[in-house]
Amino acid sequence: MKKQIAEVAAKSVEVLLADNAGTSALRDGQLLWSLSHLWDQPRYRRQAEQVAEGSERAEAAVRGSLALAEGLAACGYWERARTLVLQSLARCDAADYVGESPEGQPMPKGARCLDDWAQVLSVCTRLLHVRADRELQIAAARAVAAILNYHYHPDLGGLLFAVRGDFFHFDEYWGTCVYSEAALAVLTAMLDEAGRRGETHLCALAGRYLRQHVEAAWDPIEGGIRREYSADVWSAEKPGAVQAAAVGALATLHRYQGGDWEAEWLERVRDYQRDCPTDPLTELRRLVRCTREPDKKLDIVN
Repeated sequence: MKKQIAEVAAKSVEVLLADNAGTSALRDGQLLWSLSHLWDQPRYRRQAEQVAEGSERAEAAVRGSLALAEGLAACGYWERARTLVLQSLARCDAADYVGESPEGQPMPKGARCLDDWAQVLSVCTRLLHVRADRELQIAAARAVAAILNYHYHPDLGGLLFAVRGDFFHFDEYWGTCVYSEAALAVLTAMLDEAGRRGETHLCALAGRYLRQHVEAAWDPIEGGIRREYSADVWSAEKPGAVQAAAVGALATLHRYQGGDWEAEWLERVRDYQRDCPTDPLTELRRLVRCTREPDKKLDIVN
């Protein structure tokens, strides 16, 4: 499996290097993350060092800055990753912050977006595994609190993609909008943070929300995790990236919790995902999630 990860990582690097759109924080972050899985090969290590030193940081969008922070953290640039993730969180706190929808369109001014919290929490958890840091611990706790207290909609049994800057729910479209990829990413990040803290309650809660989402989003006729829920209807789209995100989330839950439901649904979604085209970067993330070992097994009491 290690050889397979290296092969897919190399393909991911090739695709990212072939991108002619120009250097960006998002591209550099993705490239660094892929290179981190080839760290034992000197030529890729040198390449990662070159990318890290030349990374664009100024004026990058928050999503790009957080992706760069993730890549830097994966390659061991702890201090730079810490600075970027805390700066990005501060930018999200601004009243005039404008995030992006999953389609890349601007969000309402001041909206708090679920995928921002997912990236912040994921980077903080990775960095805190290396060393304790009060500001990162506060940032991680804020992300978890926002996800649980404001984005979770009990009537829907799902996580809203966006809430207002004052953390109240929007009316109309954004008040019921659930994006599977963002929800699955944030639940994966919560499971990893629960594992880092050894918090069985948080793991059980994230596991319950993941179960609710997977069972609701699953297409009962043709199979597959559907992309979006809004206005009481699930969309018909079931892209490969969503299936890969579901496999990663279920694999993470299975490592920490390991029950029959987790095993059954992991295999079910993997069976569907095998027939879905995905890009090398997405496939790499899925492989890493499916092979990573937890630091500790959590004894969950449901």
